[in-house]
Parts: sequence; C-alpha cells; structure tokens
Amino acid sequence: MAWDFDEGGKFGSEKAAEDYARRNGLNDADFRTRRKGDQVELEIRRSAIDGRSLKDSNEGRRDGWN
Repeated sequence: MAWDFDEGGKFGSEKAAEDYARRNGLNDADFRTRRKGDQVELEIRRSAIDGRSLKDSNEGRRDGWN
C-alpha cells in the first residue's frame, strides 16, 4: 500500500526537519526527508496531519507552508 505524502517545508539539515516533525508529535513513520542540493525537504504523510494544524515557529525552516 502506498502512502500519500505532502510537502512539509525546506530545512537546512535532516536534523532540523526531523526535530520539527517530532515537535509536532509525528511518528517517524509519518514523515520522510529528502536531500535536494544544499537543503532538505520534509514530506509528511497526509493521513498523519488529518486536518490538524502543525505548530510552526519557523525553527530551522527555510520556507513556509504552501
């Protein structure tokens, strides 16, 4: 079964992306990171968000929510 992932933002490192996801209560299985050049993209499993708002203090992120 394939999961649908949505963009969660761009970060300067894997650690920053993972810390952001964990601060928002996401399990490791609910997100993944992907290195793109000098930044890291965070992808979050759509069903893990399920309409709730994620806390965003912009710590470590390089962009905002789309």
